[in-house]
Amino acid sequence: MERFRLKTAISFGADALAALEELAGQRVMVVTDDFLAKSGLLDQVKARLPGCTVETFTGVVPDPPLEVVARGARALADFKPQAVVAFGGGSALDCAKAMVEYGKKLGAAGEISFWAVPTTAGTGSEVTSFAVLTDSQKGVKYPLVDDDLLPHRAVLDPVFLAGVPPKVTADTGMDVLTHAAEAYVAKGANVYTDALAEKAFALAWKNLPAAFHGDQEAKADMLLSSNLAGMAFNGAGLGLSHSMAHALGGRFHIPHGRLNAMLLPHVIRFNASDHHTAERYAALAKACGLTPTARGLAFAMERLRGRLEQPGRLSECGVDPKEVKAKGDEIAAAALADLCAPSNPRSVTAQDIKTILRELA
Repeated sequence: MERFRLKTAISFGADALAALEELAGQRVMVVTDDFLAKSGLLDQVKARLPGCTVETFTGVVPDPPLEVVARGARALADFKPQAVVAFGGGSALDCAKAMVEYGKKLGAAGEISFWAVPTTAGTGSEVTSFAVLTDSQKGVKYPLVDDDLLPHRAVLDPVFLAGVPPKVTADTGMDVLTHAAEAYVAKGANVYTDALAEKAFALAWKNLPAAFHGDQEAKADMLLSSNLAGMAFNGAGLGLSHSMAHALGGRFHIPHGRLNAMLLPHVIRFNASDHHTAERYAALAKACGLTPTARGLAFAMERLRGRLEQPGRLSECGVDPKEVKAKGDEIAAAALADLCAPSNPRSVTAQDIKTILRELA
């Protein structure tokens, strides 16, 4: 027997932010970063919380470290909100997820309704049970997976994507494509996740180049594709690209989506030695009008990466290939221990990972 579950209610489209007015009169903590707090965008969120007692936590930073989560959890426990609104990119959403869970253990009272308002089109964190935290002292990213991390509500308002820079659009957009591609071939894939992953990949493939050049309608479609891909991988799992991206990102501090853009073509070729997986990649390529082979999909991803002006090797990101080689065993061990690795459709060894690292360096 297979199982697929949806928990998060989604409001989307023009003026979706109006959904926040359902929280009128409650104690609300808004979790965001300093940039959004100072940009004026946070004021738009607060304006949709009529009669609320609002506390803001603006300490979120990229790749949220454990110490920031701990500080936020204490603030949340002290404030005792009825609702938490996570406002920002994947880091804000992941940080808020962990804050809510740890805040409850520190004494936050009663049920807390958790709302997620993404401002980038990439992680799909608003509909997933995943949160990625960083141990900054060890240089390690830890993905948490628990159904309790799933937001109760997601608010997808494309107005917040208007000012997202092209580089961020490219990084987050390639993350969307990787989420969809990995979910489509993951061991946990089923008929529901397939439908979500295929639609997400095709929608992102069509719209990412235009979104990169600032087209607002394309950015709105990228927000939807990110959401669909999030639901897909939350049900199916991810794979080797993400487990390696987590291992590399914690050590070399390269944006997560940029790492996936480099890794995914290599992972496609690696996984495609399995005949069934190769057929799955071919079907995904065909859905986008690409050459219907795994090789064709990998090549198309590399071509798109070039169009988005993204690097193809770690050395182009300032990483010394000698350092990658020296840390090969450590990176391979971290990738194999990552929670995304077991979902990969093909069994992976440390040597396989080190081979990909050599190609990537």
